Amino acid sequence: MFRSLPLPFLLLAFCCAAQTPDSLRTDTLRAVEISAARMSSSPNESALAISVLDRDRLHLAQAQLSLSESLGSVPGVFTMGDANFSQDIRIAIRGFGARAGFGIRGIKLLLDGIPESAPDGQAQVDNIDLAVIDRLELLRGAPAGLWGNASGGLISLHTDPVPAQPGHGFAEVRLTGGAFGYRQAHIKGGLRRGKVGAIASLTRYDLEGYREHSGVAGTLFNSKISWSPDSSAQWTLLLNATDSPHADDAGALSAGQAEQDPASANSTNVRFRAGESLRQGRAAIVFVKYWGDTQSLRLRGYAAGRDFENRLPFENGGQVAFQRFFAGGGGQYEWHTRRLHLSAGFDADRQADARQRYQNLDGVRGMQSLDQTEIFAGLGSFVVAEWKATARLKLSGGLRYDAVLLQVRDHFSADGDQSGKTWYRRGSPWAGLFFRLLPRMHMYANAGTRFETPTLSELSNNPAGTGGFASGLLPQRTTAFEAGLRGQVNSSKAGRLGWEIACFRAYTRDELSPYELPGQPGRTYYRNAGEVLRQGLEISLDWHPLEGLSLLMQYTFSDFRFKRFTTPAGDVSGNRLPVLPRHLGQAELRWERPEGLYFLTTFRLTGNLYADDANAVPVDSWAFLKARAGWRRRFGKISIDLFTGADNLSDARYFNNVRPNAGGGRYFEPGAGVAWLAGVRFRSSWQ
Repeated sequence: MFRSLPLPFLLLAFCCAAQTPDSLRTDTLRAVEISAARMSSSPNESALAISVLDRDRLHLAQAQLSLSESLGSVPGVFTMGDANFSQDIRIAIRGFGARAGFGIRGIKLLLDGIPESAPDGQAQVDNIDLAVIDRLELLRGAPAGLWGNASGGLISLHTDPVPAQPGHGFAEVRLTGGAFGYRQAHIKGGLRRGKVGAIASLTRYDLEGYREHSGVAGTLFNSKISWSPDSSAQWTLLLNATDSPHADDAGALSAGQAEQDPASANSTNVRFRAGESLRQGRAAIVFVKYWGDTQSLRLRGYAAGRDFENRLPFENGGQVAFQRFFAGGGGQYEWHTRRLHLSAGFDADRQADARQRYQNLDGVRGMQSLDQTEIFAGLGSFVVAEWKATARLKLSGGLRYDAVLLQVRDHFSADGDQSGKTWYRRGSPWAGLFFRLLPRMHMYANAGTRFETPTLSELSNNPAGTGGFASGLLPQRTTAFEAGLRGQVNSSKAGRLGWEIACFRAYTRDELSPYELPGQPGRTYYRNAGEVLRQGLEISLDWHPLEGLSLLMQYTFSDFRFKRFTTPAGDVSGNRLPVLPRHLGQAELRWERPEGLYFLTTFRLTGNLYADDANAVPVDSWAFLKARAGWRRRFGKISIDLFTGADNLSDARYFNNVRPNAGGGRYFEPGAGVAWLAGVRFRSSWQ
């Protein structure tokens, strides 16, 4: 099945599988219960490829501007574009999500169990304050289909918990600054009185950016209020709001422009004042009820509104505005005994985008060219079961069924009535097993299917030049399989070494593939590729040779290819998928103790990739080195953390983003050189 994988890595997988560690087995993951699998379970007993990043991995001396600061330590995950806050970060999990022209596609994003992804599968992280994230769960592979549409992978973020004990509270201030005009101020506080606990935060950030016309500014507010009427029930109210008055888009450059002046902006982006502004607010409520240790019920409801304006670097339809409202709810019931665990539930979501387009007259809004309401409504139900067949063997399975409505109501009569609607129905089965080979080593395997519809933004980008939806654009369907091994060696001489190996294969029909038209840079259109095959190998090591010293390493080999795809420019069957490297690796060395000095250094290597479907525009590999150092100390109830560091210490020339199949040869967004960072955090706790 993995004929294209390099022989050394197959041999490494065989050798690791043959070892027999001789002490208590633990995984490299935290011993916490995970919810990403649609049933509460321990990652140590899971048949899933799942990674958990705790607060220390997410926050220690980080800028807290982008998820890419932490996701590099997770195998199978590739990020680009974190310096363009207008286009937003692109996240790919095992190659799914790489097609995004802007925002996140194909990856389900949750915040405290509430969807941050809109129902159509589009997500942004510009309204997520990384300073309040306490834990990140990342699910790779087939079981992500249990979350419905656009679940090529799952990222579940959990915010800081409210104080647990009555009378306990805290207050925190964090100030950070750095190169290219970066400034961030964050304040946070929490308190519990009796049965009610609350936490709230406010963050303000500004960044001028490395490139011309690449600045951003924003304010983020988050709050959580929790009420526990008794020990068996809890109500939680979640509120957040975002105000970003501007996020400029410097645009992409040709290879010659990027070489001559990498800090410059595309001249048309400056002329048309390309960029975006947005306001968003969201409210959600979650209810959890327990009946002893065997049953639980979780109910959720949410509503969110987003007011968005975007200026693209061309005249005809180059200003876009939409008012988005999406809301939904869901429920999940769990029941388990000593050997059987069942979970069943439903999700219901609806999204409505009131979209308008206008002429972009050098940054000034001109005549209207589009006015339509786009609707995505989805209803899904699921059931998941896990059976402990023996002391060593667990069998798992699940099924989800989705019904999706896509509808457009055309209010612009100048080009005719383009209204229409369509239904899509799909079942997504999944099956897996967990087998304990040794007390400290286990294997897992699973297989399943999933689907992904085009988003409303992708459907509304109609290459015919009229309103309505792009005709003939189909959802993509994927069948995936994976198998893996996890284990740990614990030695008094060598310390603790945790390891994980996973291999995967995913076959996709009607892959949604992006392209641009030469006269409309920045507007991405989509077409269906016939067949795509993704297969790869992921290896991660977490070694703790001494107390306080750790080495975290990951390597990913990816073979992602078009099996059958004919474009207007020719047949590209057999070519590699664009903007995805074949080899990707990272090593992080860190020294930290509860108090005193700490440091960490990270080396990341990104292999070569291609910028286009034809594989005619190669992009060379690059290496990225960053380092952090700090000092922390507690003085009674007050703790202080001082930190500093730099990114790209070797001043390497690289591309922060490569736009797939870009028009006019403008593929490249150069990355910054050496960039420094410094900050301080004060925290006071009381009871």
